[in-house]
Amino acid sequence: MTSSDPVLNRLKWRCRRGMRELDVLLTRYLAERWPTASPAEQSAFEHFLELPDPEIYDLCLRRAGSPTAAFERLADLLTSSSELSAQQVVHTTEDGRPASREPET
Repeated sequence: MTSSDPVLNRLKWRCRRGMRELDVLLTRYLAERWPTASPAEQSAFEHFLELPDPEIYDLCLRRAGSPTAAFERLADLLTSSSELSAQQVVHTTEDGRPASREPET
């Protein structure tokens, strides 16, 4: 797929969410996994993007059960992409350093 591919462009736009953590996970999946994913996995990813941000976030952090096996697999793929776990993405600063859990004084 090229950058002029309307399907890929639409998916890039849909991967931009209200939570930076999800932006990182979803866009990384799209760049690294999407091109070689099976048609079934690609379809599941498109449906996965229809979920509200809190549901996707909870699935990735294993705080909620997945409604389908395909969504569970996607959550696994998202959080294992590029050797990142959901915990690492959630608790790091923009430059990749661990984020402090306590407010700075």
